[in-house]
Amino acid sequence: MPVEIIRANPKVRAAAGKVALQRGPIVYCLEEIDNGENLQDICLSSDPKFAAQFEEQTLGGVSVITGEALRTDPETAGSCLYTIAGNNKVPVQIKALPYFAWCNREPGEMQVWIRE
Repeated sequence: MPVEIIRANPKVRAAAGKVALQRGPIVYCLEEIDNGENLQDICLSSDPKFAAQFEEQTLGGVSVITGEALRTDPETAGSCLYTIAGNNKVPVQIKALPYFAWCNREPGEMQVWIRE
């Protein structure tokens, strides 16, 4: 089954400019344990590539989605709360697991809708 990028109607304000990952009937999410803190900073590239694989050691066995995304480079973000300078983005690997399985490993952030 291919990984599909799902977009909400733009009238759904909370999901405007964001996408969700789906494979077959399963919606996926990002968790802090796999992707680090500040999940809302993750942004997909204009042409994202994803791969799905079965991980036997994760939660007794689930299919996960991996791929490359972008996030703000912590070295250039600085400590200022606001700035007129842009923030550099760096490539990062992301890992998504089925939404139904979230919050079964460590406490932390979870996110379904990813900035595009």
